[in-house]
Order: sequence, then structure tokens, then C-alpha cells
Amino acid sequence: MSVLDQPEVYQRLDPSRLVDRIASLPDQCWQAWREGLAFEVPPQYSRVEAIVLAGMGGSAIGGDLLAGLAALEEAPPIVVSRDYSLPRWVGPTTLVLVSSYSGDTPETLSAYRQARQQGACMVAITSGGALAQEAMRERVALFQVSYRGEPRSALGYSFVAPLAFLCKLGHLSGKEKDVEESVALLRDLASAFAPSVPQAQNLAKTLAISLQGRLPVIYGAGFLGAVARRWKTQLNENSKVWAFHEELPEACHNAVQGYALPATLHQQASVLLLHSTLLDGRVSRQYDAVQDILEQAGIPHRRLDGVGRTPLAHLFTTLYLGDYASYYLAILNNADPSPVPAIEDVKQRLASPP
Repeated sequence: MSVLDQPEVYQRLDPSRLVDRIASLPDQCWQAWREGLAFEVPPQYSRVEAIVLAGMGGSAIGGDLLAGLAALEEAPPIVVSRDYSLPRWVGPTTLVLVSSYSGDTPETLSAYRQARQQGACMVAITSGGALAQEAMRERVALFQVSYRGEPRSALGYSFVAPLAFLCKLGHLSGKEKDVEESVALLRDLASAFAPSVPQAQNLAKTLAISLQGRLPVIYGAGFLGAVARRWKTQLNENSKVWAFHEELPEACHNAVQGYALPATLHQQASVLLLHSTLLDGRVSRQYDAVQDILEQAGIPHRRLDGVGRTPLAHLFTTLYLGDYASYYLAILNNADPSPVPAIEDVKQRLASPP
């Protein structure tokens, strides 16, 4: 019997039940959508010319996903800022979504203060901390996150709630039906990927086994580029492994040349290509070319297709598979998937006086 089919292993390695928080993502997304629509966004924010999401880690990935969707529409450009400072062009015609789950992320607090100084339109997204305190004191629009868990598990609030804001303001087209479809598909996948489903019938477990002891490289294109990044960071944080991501078509202009050396990596790397039938057909041909080159180099690879009618559904279904696969890889690595001690160590070091 596969170790992933043994209930006692989960009890030992996942005492905080991260698996339950992963399984609850569909409900979280629906709740965040409803809360986002009910949130009173200042109506003048409908006139901004650009949008910046300032955040780090799990609080920033929602901005990447938003930017990928916005690129499919006639929407203001969305830029993700992962830094202490914002672009100097940020000003009164810019909407800055300041996202920090804890409310105490130093880089994000610095960006919040700069956005204030530069006169930007602002929304703070947080569960509390200094960000909530400053936003309340300065009467900045504050969306308070009710979810409790890891920042990376709060995707409904880092992605779906801001999606609702932007739809409500008219920056993105209505997404109610898209969200309904996505949530229904995620609920089906939560059942299909559950620990109780045997490895032989569970794609997430099968993928985790194929990645064990290997260097994962995740490819995505268009609105799936951010999903590839999400896979990479979930593998880092949940599975405690090195991982990398690439984006097509850019990878066809550099990365494909690097498959040759070092030859020792050919049997150590494992490439997953996140694909959607909704992508430009020219990009799909590039997936075919990349797979041919990987095959010739003897590098293990697999294409994974999104499911559903809309880009949002394809985005969510490929993303959710990565959340589960990274969880199961943690179990295979005999690791508790929830804590991130190295990240906490860095935070403590930076909090200490130099």
C-alpha cells in the first residue's frame, strides 16, 4: 500500500490539518466573492488608469492571477509590486491594493506608506496587524479578512475578493457565472484529490510520487503563467523542495537551449506543463515543440490541461491540482506541510537591529 493511502501518516505529519484548509478552498472562494461584492469600494476608484497590488508571498500571488485575467480584457493594467517601494509613477490615478494577510509584512507596510505619500487611491486587505490599524486611523478603505490559516491558504481573499472589487468597479467584466462554475469544479476536485481516494485513482497523489526526489520545473503560458508560479511557491512552502517555473512563449527563446547541460539533471528534473485549450493556438504549438525537445533530451515531462468553460475555471483547476500535489509531496518527504521555519527565521533576523 502506498504511504499516501495510510490514514495514520496524515495524523502524524499534518497535526494542524492543512489538508482540511486545502479542501475548504471552494467554500472560501465563494465566501470571499460574496464579501468582496458587498464591500463598499469608493466609487471614484472606477476612474483609475492603472492598478498595483502590493504584497509578498501568498498575499501577492492573487495579484499575479488578477493580472493574467485582466490581460484578456480591455482593463487597466495590473502590476504586482513585491518590494519596499512602489513605482514612482503611482499617483492619484492609480489604485493600490495593499495586501498583507498578517498586516505586519515590512515590505508591504512600506509600500502602503509610500502609496499614501504619492496620493494613490487605496484599499488595504488584511486580517489585522499594523496595516489594519494604520488604515483605520487614516480612513483608508479596509477589507478585513476573516479567514484563519496560512497566508498561502487564503487565496480566496488574496485573489477572489479583489476580483470582486474590480468587477464591481467595472474594471473587469462580470464574473459571477465564472466564479460559480469554478467553485463547482473545485468542489468536484476536492473529492477526487482527497486523502481517502487511493493513489491509483488520485492524480494529485500520482503527480506527487512522480516529483519525489526530483527538481520540479513548472511551465505555464498567458493566464496560466501565474499558476505556474503558484505551483512553484506551493512546492517550496508545502513540500520544502527546490522548484522553478517558466513561462511560454518566452521559454522558447532561452530555456529550451539549456536542456542539454548538465546531463546529470536529465533524470533529476521533472517538468510539468500547465496548458489550456483556451490559449492562443500558436502558443499551444509551442507546448508541442517544448515537449518534443524534452523527449529528445530524455527529461520526464507531463502536460496538464485545465477544465471548464472559462479562463477562470482553467486557472483554478490547474492551480488546485498543484495545491494538493504539493501537500502529498510533503507527506512523501516526511515533512509537516504547514510550518515554514526558514521563512520565519528570515523574518526574525530582519526584525532584529542590524
